[in-house]
Amino acid sequence: MSLNYEIRVRGRVGEHLADALGLAAEVEPVETVLRGPVTDQEDLHGILDRLQELGIELVEVRRLPQSP
Repeated sequence: MSLNYEIRVRGRVGEHLADALGLAAEVEPVETVLRGPVTDQEDLHGILDRLQELGIELVEVRRLPQSP
């Protein structure tokens, strides 16, 4: 079972990177919000590691509530 997460990063992240991470991107004025399913903690850490390797500043990570 996967859980939906929202990952906010500083700056603009393109659709190409978001697709590679398996997430959807919503660009806001100074941040990009990445949202989508994350299968487990290892998957989440992989996404966060990839962002760090690219020098992208992490603002917030949160698990979204499950839909009823």
